[in-house]
Amino acid sequence: MWLYASVTGDQEFMDRYGYELILDTARFWASRLENKNRQIHESVNEQGITEFTETVTEDGFFHICDVVGPDEYKEHKTDNAFTNYLAAWNIKKAIACCDLLKAERPGLYQELNEKLELERWYPEWIRKADRIYLPEPNENGVLPQDSTYLTLKEIDLSKYKAQDFVGGIFHDYNQTQINQIQVSKQADALALLFLFEDLFPREVKTATWDYYSERTIHDSSLSLCTHAALAADMRELEEAYRLFEKSTEIDLGPVMTTSDAGIHAASFGGIWQGAVYGFGGLRTLEGRLRIDPCLPEAWKKLTYEIIWHGQRLNVSVTHEQVRVKNLTKTEAVELELCKKIVWLEDEVTAELKK
Repeated sequence: MWLYASVTGDQEFMDRYGYELILDTARFWASRLENKNRQIHESVNEQGITEFTETVTEDGFFHICDVVGPDEYKEHKTDNAFTNYLAAWNIKKAIACCDLLKAERPGLYQELNEKLELERWYPEWIRKADRIYLPEPNENGVLPQDSTYLTLKEIDLSKYKAQDFVGGIFHDYNQTQINQIQVSKQADALALLFLFEDLFPREVKTATWDYYSERTIHDSSLSLCTHAALAADMRELEEAYRLFEKSTEIDLGPVMTTSDAGIHAASFGGIWQGAVYGFGGLRTLEGRLRIDPCLPEAWKKLTYEIIWHGQRLNVSVTHEQVRVKNLTKTEAVELELCKKIVWLEDEVTAELKK
């Protein structure tokens, strides 16, 4: 919702739907916070029956327990990094929205207060927001996917990473066993780095990328495109293009049965993101447009268009330079182009470093 509002400036949408969605989801996350660190342990007894045990400790933080994060191969986990950071962002954004509405839109605030009990939830958000447990990188700079991932058993995943079909790991392991080894179905901690690229320094992003890339087997159609975009960000262009190419083969590749139950429509959006967010270098950070592209060797040129605050922008990238044209020209656009702030009225260019 916030990204849409930042890109479009659609205030009517925010008034009718956006604020309410941000505030209501923040109520949900606040209700899921526990002031105890509750770990769920999964095992199989002698009869082959899965059993669950639980340990509880107190540490002064609020935790989110018993969740499945983006990685669907990890169940009943505590403090999934993606989930905790996004929940904290959601709650803090709700606080900011309340403050904004109270000051500038008291009538709308009162309508939402009657529907969502904001006067009850606001103090709870304030009390909990800065005490949500946010996993930190370890001594090697790796962000833990959840509270136990880095302690799990490691196995050789090369066979499963090389397979053209998905789910091959289930030929050798059941879900309980998969839950206890270092393997990810899809981007998880890396999806967090994709959404919040300025959250951690580059060395943490690199270490986290290296770690989870080795342990992700891409059994989801939404995984390769995220990895491809991050690889492009880090200028690992050969790997980025390999992952991007593989993402385009989900319904058009060597396994022609993948679309038997329907095409992977969401992954088409991911392919667009891999090209435009990855090689095209497009991002929006805190309401600011950023373009910092790079091209793989296989491409001579990449061109795409976006609409930013009502202005249609044409972006053209070669190996030598990037050119951005404002096709609408009714307003100047501020953007970060190749790490420099510029104002775009008609056309701007920047040279790309080799």
